[in-house]
Order: sequence, then structure tokens, then C-alpha cells
Amino acid sequence: MQRTIRNVGLISLAIIVLAGSAFGFSTIFTFQGTVTSYDFGTFGPGYAVPGTVEIQAFTMKPGDVVPWHYHTGLSYVIVVHGTLTEQDSVGGQCGVPTLNGPGSAFVEAAGRIHTVSNPGPGAAIIYWATVFPQGDPNGDAVFVTPPNCL
Repeated sequence: MQRTIRNVGLISLAIIVLAGSAFGFSTIFTFQGTVTSYDFGTFGPGYAVPGTVEIQAFTMKPGDVVPWHYHTGLSYVIVVHGTLTEQDSVGGQCGVPTLNGPGSAFVEAAGRIHTVSNPGPGAAIIYWATVFPQGDPNGDAVFVTPPNCL
């Protein structure tokens, strides 16, 4: 009887570990569509042009960092699980980091230079949507030299 209880306990633990691993290593998935007319302001020709709308869901492990970048169109981010730190570049200097927990959302305006990281302790799951000029060789993000963070 004691052996059976131990085996059930080991099997339960294995299921929990495997489920946790699958959750922590979720694959990135992306959906794209085309909008026929979108005004990208200073990042476009000054009038409405076709754009690509991209929606992603992905997992960031503790310590993962999206390097300094900006988007050529508006982006929306929702933190579904875990925490993210977002930091802006203001006048070539690092702004104050903002911590975002589950259920929070933030907007990344076109041209706003920023970085996003997962400080941990666990994985963060993010839903992200953006629009960028159709055919843009930079795609949805333009990576830049990091600002001077003193």
C-alpha cells in the first residue's frame, strides 16, 4: 500500500513538472493580416498606405530581454502572466523602469525607443499587437544602439 501511494505521488509530481515545463517553454505564435489604409505619420509617406497587423503571444523566461528598439507603428502589450519591466529612452538617457504585472497593459507609440525584460522570478506570457508599413524591411521592430544608462 505504501509503495502504491509513493508511485502515485511520483507520477503526480512528474505530471506537474512536465506541465510546468510545457508552460515555461511555450512556442511563439504569430498571426498577420493586411489593412488597406493606415496613416503611419512620420514613419510613412505622409498619407495612408497599406499596413501589416501582427498579433503575437509568447513567453519570456526570467532574465530574457528584448533589446532597445522602436516600432514604426503603434503597439499594444498585455501581460497575461508574470511580470515585465519596460524602460524608455528619454533624450538619449534611460527613463525610470516600469514594472507591469498580470492583467496590466501598456502602449508603445511609434518611434518610442524602449526595452522590455522579465525580472522573474517566473516566466511571463505576453500578448502583443502592432501595425507596421506593409513590406517594411525592418518588420515590426527597429533595433537601436542602447542609450546612456548611468
